Amino acid sequence: MKDRSLQQRIGVLDFTSPGWTAGSTFTRVMAWSLARACQGGGTEVVVFSEDDSKLAEYKMPVSVVRVSGALLGAPTQVRPSLARRVVERAWGRPDPSTTFNAYIAAREEGVSVLLPPGDVPDWTAGVKTLGWIPDFQHRHLPQLFSEQERRNRDVQYRRLVERAHAVLLSSHVAQVHFADFAPDLVSKARVASFPSVFAFEAPSGDPASTRHKYHLPEKFALVANQFWAHKNHELVVEGLRRLHRKGVRIPVVMTGIPLDHRDPGNRVVSRLLQGIASGGLSGQVVLMGEVSREELVDLMRAAALIIQPSRFEGWSTVVQDAKALGRPLICSDIPVHREQAPGALGWFPCDAPDVLADVIASHWDGLNPGPDMLRERKAMLVEQEFAAQHGRVLLGLCRDAVLV
Repeated sequence: MKDRSLQQRIGVLDFTSPGWTAGSTFTRVMAWSLARACQGGGTEVVVFSEDDSKLAEYKMPVSVVRVSGALLGAPTQVRPSLARRVVERAWGRPDPSTTFNAYIAAREEGVSVLLPPGDVPDWTAGVKTLGWIPDFQHRHLPQLFSEQERRNRDVQYRRLVERAHAVLLSSHVAQVHFADFAPDLVSKARVASFPSVFAFEAPSGDPASTRHKYHLPEKFALVANQFWAHKNHELVVEGLRRLHRKGVRIPVVMTGIPLDHRDPGNRVVSRLLQGIASGGLSGQVVLMGEVSREELVDLMRAAALIIQPSRFEGWSTVVQDAKALGRPLICSDIPVHREQAPGALGWFPCDAPDVLADVIASHWDGLNPGPDMLRERKAMLVEQEFAAQHGRVLLGLCRDAVLV
């Protein structure tokens, strides 16, 4: 008799969103990890997407099903209107004609486990759920959220924890935060730290060409975060200003969408631009805004140093990509960065520009621009094994859910 846990379809919700650049990457990494782990085992992976056109470009070894309407459980920072609908709606048995409930589509496709929704209704059509909580930022940086946003997120997370078979977390730090949030349900927490997409899609492109296109110096440092308040770009500018006063000039490139839904007046970006101007850094710090994924990869590979100054992360895609590419990295000393990148060149407190300046200055002369092909190949082998382990963990959790 065949083990029924091996004869299943696993569903993955597409988190692609124009307001969250990491969403599509997260979807691809999860789908790729599971597909690799399922090879030869009789299990198929299905991705549910509102817009399957972009996913098709990545040639993932999975089936992609297009679902019209909003997918259930998109993070509240991506779809605040949807989040409010989810929180305010009294869930009952949904009408089969609607596609708002992704579980209907999952049932129609023969999916037995669906992951990673950010919310779970009280009727799941017999489909088991592995939920996902990206982080608990709203509880640790409450000043960046309105009271209503904090309350909504708490309600959504609590419902998810109560109704999901298990809840995926990206770090052991998040697991500690989970225990503080839901101590009565801590047994549902599962840590599955995700790898870089480079473990599945080898980087290509021409870093030198991209650098020349934007008239960038041969040697530069890179900050590759969206311009959200908690990403802490201003610390980097202040650190550079202090180095500039000492006659030390470090070219820095900043990429990312210059928009934060919590800051409709774009005050963070305004302060950043003003800090660059008042610090005499106008010819030194280049704010590029959002670039294509291909050009971002080129810039990461070319950078002599990658700086991650964030005040809070669940698990940083920037840090993971830098590790996979073998690029030198310095990070703010928040606990999750210590967990994720113990081999970073250096650390600095989130509110200590002098320390950041000292860390950069102490390493800069010894750093070389990339790409470094030998170092990249070695780092990629490590990342590929990390990705394989990620897939095994996810598949094991899916099998456990089916057998319950």
